[in-house]
Amino acid sequence: MESVESLHHASERRAMYIITDAVFGLAIGLAAFSLTEYEINVIEDVYFAIGFFFLTFFFISLFWVWIRRFFEDYPVYGGAMAGILYIICFLVAIMPFIMRLFFSSMYGGATEVSVIAQTWLYPLDMGIISILVCGLHVLFLKQGRNTVPWPEYKHIATDGFSALIFGIGFLLSAVAPIDQTLGEIISFAIPDPFAGIPAKFGVWFVLIIIAIPVYIIIELYLRRMERSYEYTVDKPQFESQLE
Repeated sequence: MESVESLHHASERRAMYIITDAVFGLAIGLAAFSLTEYEINVIEDVYFAIGFFFLTFFFISLFWVWIRRFFEDYPVYGGAMAGILYIICFLVAIMPFIMRLFFSSMYGGATEVSVIAQTWLYPLDMGIISILVCGLHVLFLKQGRNTVPWPEYKHIATDGFSALIFGIGFLLSAVAPIDQTLGEIISFAIPDPFAGIPAKFGVWFVLIIIAIPVYIIIELYLRRMERSYEYTVDKPQFESQLE
């Protein structure tokens, strides 16, 4: 990473730090508050609403934790970081609105609007956020080579891969046909009951199966890379740069 950060970049990074915290915190709060507007008719509606919010809360809070370390622990410098964060903040900020559309049919709204939000708008938004979070990790891996301890560098690499998998999964779910099963969109035969799973959910199973061997390959590559990794900044100096 750069040893000296310009005043302009430092001011910009601090501003984005405040904006990012505000956007993520407000989005989670508004999403939770919007649950009070849902019309609950049967107990299944309660399970579905809480379960869906938990899923959203999990991913948004996870991305929030991952992003904050690029301000506090491992600052990433440059205009690309600011551009990515602007887009991420915008997509996170509209998440409560998308959730309202997602559940609109449950409190008298148009069913077709709810279907649009459920089938492609929500997974598309989450998918782009995930890919952009992966982009921040890639920026760090480029700037932080040989300037941070190897365990930390490897940790960011594996988290970046996880963000990429989340992004691909959401994007595949967004484009998968709503009226077809996994067995109908896969060119080769798969056993039941997986063949009968709706395609929008089934693509996640296929992705996980592919991601596991890819992760093993990445892990083996990182182990080979560790032998040639040169930590050129001593720990006290590195910590002073982050203060």
